[in-house]
Formats: sequence, structure tokens, C-alpha cells
Amino acid sequence: MRSSVLVIVCISQIFTVAEGGPLRKRTVSEVQLMHDHGELKQVQQRRDWLQVRLRGLHTAPWTRRRFLLEELGGLTAEEIQEALDVFDKLLNPKPS
Repeated sequence: MRSSVLVIVCISQIFTVAEGGPLRKRTVSEVQLMHDHGELKQVQQRRDWLQVRLRGLHTAPWTRRRFLLEELGGLTAEEIQEALDVFDKLLNPKPS
């Protein structure tokens, strides 16, 4: 019983002297590793935040493409080609 009390007192003395810090000074590589780990965690948190923000974002071209596909679904190939020819004439008028 007496030896266990002595061990507890010694351990508490070590923690009191160390003030919760490391028992030895860290090497440069350990400090660099801790820095890199913290930086990696920060990058991951930013990436997660950005993914959450982008999840609810709907872009206009996708919505427009879906609308066009639904509207053009009932047309035949000839009608689609005729519409493309009209658009081509509008975009590239022949000089008069």
C-alpha cells in the first residue's frame, strides 16, 4: 500500500514539474510533422466546407440542357436538322 502511494506521488510530481507539456524537447522533425498534420487538417476542412457549399449549387447550362433535351425529345431527326440549318444561317449570314 505504501509503495503504491509513493508511485502515485512520484507520478503526480512529474506531471506537476512538466506542467502538462512534453517531458522532453521535441525535435525539429517532430515539430515539422505536427505542423504538416495541422495544415493537412485545415485543407481537408476547407475542402469539406466547399463541397457542402457546392452541393446545393445548380448551374444554368445543366438546367438549360435538360430543358432543351425535354423539348427536343418529340422532334424527328429531319426537324432537328432543319432547325440547325436555320440557326446556322442566322449565325453565319452570307454577304449580299
